[in-house]
Amino acid sequence: MHELGIIHYKKDEYEHAVEWFTKGVETGVPKAMFMLGRLLDEGKGVAAPDSAAAANWFRRAADAGVGVAAVNLATMYAVGRGRPGR
Repeated sequence: MHELGIIHYKKDEYEHAVEWFTKGVETGVPKAMFMLGRLLDEGKGVAAPDSAAAANWFRRAADAGVGVAAVNLATMYAVGRGRPGR
């Protein structure tokens, strides 16, 4: 499922990518968690950017061993986005 999301992401078909990454998340795929967080952070394929939701998925992906997710989460926190209670 994650791979289908990547195919759509590379074609700029972000709504379809969100759909497939969400299916990947539902089955516990850490890279899908990261990519869903990325789309939520960028506001691609969704109604509007959602920093809190993006941070949640970055945190979960980082906890599952996706290093770049930890970097994205730290970057968000450094600029004051996605922190709990904000």
